[in-house]
Amino acid sequence: MYKNLLHTLDSYAAINPFTWVYGLGRTIIALGTLLTLVFSGPEVLFDRQLFGKLSLDPSLEHFNIFFLFGFEHLGAAYAVCLVVLALVVSGVLPRYTGVLHWLVTYSLLQAASLVEGGDQIGSIVTMLLVPVTLLDGRKNHWVNEPQLRPSYYRNFIARGALTLIALQMAVLYFHAGIEKMYKLDEWKNGTAVYYFFNDPLFGYPDWMQSFLAPALTNAHVVTALTWGTVIFEILLFGAFFMAAAQRRKLLGLAIGFHFGIALVFGLVSFFLAMAGSLILYMLPVQTPFPRIKKRKAHPEPSSAYLPQPTMAVA
Repeated sequence: MYKNLLHTLDSYAAINPFTWVYGLGRTIIALGTLLTLVFSGPEVLFDRQLFGKLSLDPSLEHFNIFFLFGFEHLGAAYAVCLVVLALVVSGVLPRYTGVLHWLVTYSLLQAASLVEGGDQIGSIVTMLLVPVTLLDGRKNHWVNEPQLRPSYYRNFIARGALTLIALQMAVLYFHAGIEKMYKLDEWKNGTAVYYFFNDPLFGYPDWMQSFLAPALTNAHVVTALTWGTVIFEILLFGAFFMAAAQRRKLLGLAIGFHFGIALVFGLVSFFLAMAGSLILYMLPVQTPFPRIKKRKAHPEPSSAYLPQPTMAVA
């Protein structure tokens, strides 16, 4: 048993986690925060009366980028955050941008007056990514460099951090699925989707009226969407116990699920935060970089197979 445990740990640490996969996840999360800042100015995200009063832990306010610059200089804080997020999206020097990325997501979550679930999960996941980025010596996280002399300790710590992210996502979906069943009766009786979709403030946009309105008057469709959401979220929790290949098969469905939520409720930054986190959760780190297969050109027929001219007989 002891030898088997050591063999399992050796196999776990032998896998190189510093690939484009985790880079793609952190890039998508950074893109969501970047879009939030670009399309929502300081006058939208921050309130003078609430500024500096929303922090959960005052001792951490000294590290908050927005608090350091102050309310009067939010433009300068914006500029710093935009530069950091652009660097993360590009993938350059993850060892140095990892901590900065977490500071930006944490600062926004604690200082902004308007935040949503995407900001919360982004702050948590980027914090858990810090050990991975600190151990990543590549110049760019898009480059897959083979480990000629793999460091088992470095791989083990980085993979452990990625496993914690997977556990965080699993617990998130478990809580989201189970909580619905005891928090609101509408989830139990299968009508919750009808009320959420028709909410006058957060409901579906007008361009979906022609096909969503008839569907939402069908009891079977509403019940299937309501209970299907709960079942699918519990299934995503169960993905934590699945083999890597099975989790990978669920990734497209999970991202499509959140893309549908983004279309209906307009939660674009939430979609990007969840999509990036799902990649870290479900996509194996050793997945090859996707390459476009070139179409093979049809070879010219050899002269040996060309029809030979026949000579007329006089």
